[in-house]
Amino acid sequence: MGRRGLTVGVPLAVVGCISSVNLLDTRGSGTARCYRIDYETLWPIVEESVRWVGLMIESAHEENGFILARSYEPEVEDPEDMALDADQGENVAVFVEPEGEDVYAVEVVSRSRFPLDPTPRDWTDALFLAFEDRLPAAASAPSDDLAACARVRGLSGR
Repeated sequence: MGRRGLTVGVPLAVVGCISSVNLLDTRGSGTARCYRIDYETLWPIVEESVRWVGLMIESAHEENGFILARSYEPEVEDPEDMALDADQGENVAVFVEPEGEDVYAVEVVSRSRFPLDPTPRDWTDALFLAFEDRLPAAASAPSDDLAACARVRGLSGR
């Protein structure tokens, strides 16, 4: 029983950790805003903003329109040794999708790395603030295309 109990406990600890790769499946579940800007200008702004807020990029795929990042790596080697009230870090995904001619939706999904983390930080507002501080003023100006994008995605008029 002891050996079997140990074997069962290990997979549970591994399953409990949310990897940043698992965030690819969360597309469409985060917060999104639409912008009028060409992709070649938008992508470097998105990538720079992710770094500027203090996230570490694990992978960036410009051609597929996503960035996977994390806040930091906890300094505990075995998740079972981590205190239940410890800050365990977050994984963040940023998706950039076309919504029309030079109109793109930027979506942010921020998740705790461990489901038991009592104090996960939500990086959404910080990332949008960083994006919008770097965007040209015309990128978020109201227009019919942006309004249509907002309606389709169920967003506010931003």
